[in-house]
Amino acid sequence: MKNRRKQGKIFRSLLAVLMLTAMLVTSVLQPVFAGDYEAGKTGNLTLTVQQADEEGNQTPLPDVGLTIYKVGSVNFDGNVHFVLDEALAAAAIDFDSITTADGWYEAAEKLAAMIVSGSVDVWSKSEKSDAEGNITVTDLAEGMYLVVQTDGNSSVMVSPMLISVPFADQEQGWMYDVQAYPKSVINPPKHTQIQVTKRIYNVDENDNVIPLETKEDVTYKVGVFSDQEGTIPFRDDYLQDIHIQNASSGTATWTDVPDGTYYVFELDEDGNLLQQNTKIKVDDENLYYYNVTKPNGESEEKSNQVVIGGDSGVTEATAYVNNYYTKISDAFSRNGYINIKKNVMIDGVASSVDDTFYAGVFSTESNGELTLEQVVTLKQNGSVQVTMELPKDQEINSVTYTVLETDKDGNPVDDDTFKYTVTGQGEVTLNNDNRFTVTKEITNSLSSEPTPIPTVTPGTNHGGNDRITPIPNNGTAGGTAPNDTSGTARRSVKTGDDTPIGVWGGILAAAIIVGGGAAYGVKRKKKK
Repeated sequence: MKNRRKQGKIFRSLLAVLMLTAMLVTSVLQPVFAGDYEAGKTGNLTLTVQQADEEGNQTPLPDVGLTIYKVGSVNFDGNVHFVLDEALAAAAIDFDSITTADGWYEAAEKLAAMIVSGSVDVWSKSEKSDAEGNITVTDLAEGMYLVVQTDGNSSVMVSPMLISVPFADQEQGWMYDVQAYPKSVINPPKHTQIQVTKRIYNVDENDNVIPLETKEDVTYKVGVFSDQEGTIPFRDDYLQDIHIQNASSGTATWTDVPDGTYYVFELDEDGNLLQQNTKIKVDDENLYYYNVTKPNGESEEKSNQVVIGGDSGVTEATAYVNNYYTKISDAFSRNGYINIKKNVMIDGVASSVDDTFYAGVFSTESNGELTLEQVVTLKQNGSVQVTMELPKDQEINSVTYTVLETDKDGNPVDDDTFKYTVTGQGEVTLNNDNRFTVTKEITNSLSSEPTPIPTVTPGTNHGGNDRITPIPNNGTAGGTAPNDTSGTARRSVKTGDDTPIGVWGGILAAAIIVGGGAAYGVKRKKKK
């Protein structure tokens, strides 16, 4: 009996809660009666943009740009109804049927997408929040308004929201001074940058373009501006110096760049703007001009334009400022580049070995003799770049060099004694057709199958059974002689042998040295 009474009480309590809930929902769904509503009366709207911390403290957000759009009007039939503007009819939104906060936000997002796309035209007003985070718009006609962030402020994201003027408050009735708090989120800072690289070239009368390298510190000034005319610096540090020494390029970088469109220019030593593709006088004989190109090499009317953010949300932008000199001063040298790729093949398979490989770059004298210009250490199954200083004579637009495998001192290896088979050595020609950059591929091949080892019989003075069996050179590539204890060459001597080993070792070493020296006739370039 007690259990039944208890169940009855629980049922009556639950029913009361359900009835109360139904009343509350019904009161929200019903159109608001006229009450103190005044048809045609204008109102004021104040928007406060702020951000709450973890403890609930509110911080105002200044300089946030918002646009207010009028998206609906009032229809009064004894009750007040907000009706969607005919220009937005495609959204098919019935304000009377929206009963939840999520529903209002979904409707706001839908309308914002339509309006921002530019497909409709409705009344709007744009403002920025003040130091207290407030935006106030007065004398607003009655209706429904959409609030959208339109300033592209990357540090704050404000969600679209719908707010009516007047606003119906269940306790105070119709309010014509409306206060609203758009939902805002602080975005984490983006790491953005603009990178400008200065490159220097020589261009001759035939428009042949050859890279230049500075022999001393040469300084260039580049600047980033907010306008295409180069009159509005994008911020205080818009101008940077680029120092280039013993190089053909240098780079300046601006970080934490706000979203926007910018323009890159070169400036003279006094900070005055220099125009692209315009001849600039250095002295009576020297002229140069510059242009700005994209990373893909394009040069066009707006090639000096760089964008951060935008539709693609790009965070890094790059531009190249290229200077072209018609005459080479003593501050520069003309350069060509030889990329030497080293392949190491063991039984036809790319491999890495313990040896170190070298290559020499040689010029050819008038008598056909080779003169060593540079020696470089090669990267196994990789490439190294050799910079060659070219003649400054403008009429010389083609230079030929010879690339050979050498030891670390620049001596060409001897094919008869070098344990690898070398292919790919030979001449390379630098000219304007290949933009003075070529690649030479040298392959060293070796078979892992053992080579038959010859048996040396010194003579009969010590008997035919006493023999020296030399082991093939296994030292550093480039020719380590068997008597060089710094390498890995070894000798194997039969036990009890009294043959004068030093004599035979000396003969063998002399043979290797003589043989290696006969392979190529080269001389070293004297230092000036």
